[in-house]
Amino acid sequence: PKLATFTIAPDSIGKVIGPGGKQIRAIIEDFKLENMNIDDDGNVQISSFEADKLAEVEEFVKLLIGGGSKGRGPGKKEERPEYIGPEPVEGEIYKGKITGVHPFGVFVEFMPGAEDGSTPGLEGLCHVSELARERVRNCEGFMKSMNVEELEVMYLGINDAGKRQLSRKAVLEARDGKTPSARKNIPSIP
Repeated sequence: PKLATFTIAPDSIGKVIGPGGKQIRAIIEDFKLENMNIDDDGNVQISSFEADKLAEVEEFVKLLIGGGSKGRGPGKKEERPEYIGPEPVEGEIYKGKITGVHPFGVFVEFMPGAEDGSTPGLEGLCHVSELARERVRNCEGFMKSMNVEELEVMYLGINDAGKRQLSRKAVLEARDGKTPSARKNIPSIP
């Protein structure tokens, strides 16, 4: 096999090795290396039967520790466009499109984004405890039985975790003339 050595900063060794050696094993496999050894002082020794792979590995490792990546490993997160429409009003009822059903609740886009799709709509979580007056044991089953793509929800504001809270139960109570009970801190899902 052909050998090559290069040096990286000792504080970048962890990025190249990865959790439990996952990253270094992936590099060895992806670039068909025979071996890759990193010393504590940052000296990297690689061996391969394909000489052209040695330069590619060095370039990849430098990109990896420099923060950039070629679609693998940790890279910069793509900036998501922000919602730029009017802010919702607390206590107001909105009809929104269901965007996700999970065991802990339903995500609803209750304020539409730009029609051309350039900015997203405003989304909030209708916690499972806020879906109906009675206890909902199985959120997915409950939503499937309703067979709807839209929900009428009341905007309850932003919880301590900074998430937008919605309630279908408050809409049902408001229709019956009952005032929704004060619920400021519905359990939030991280």
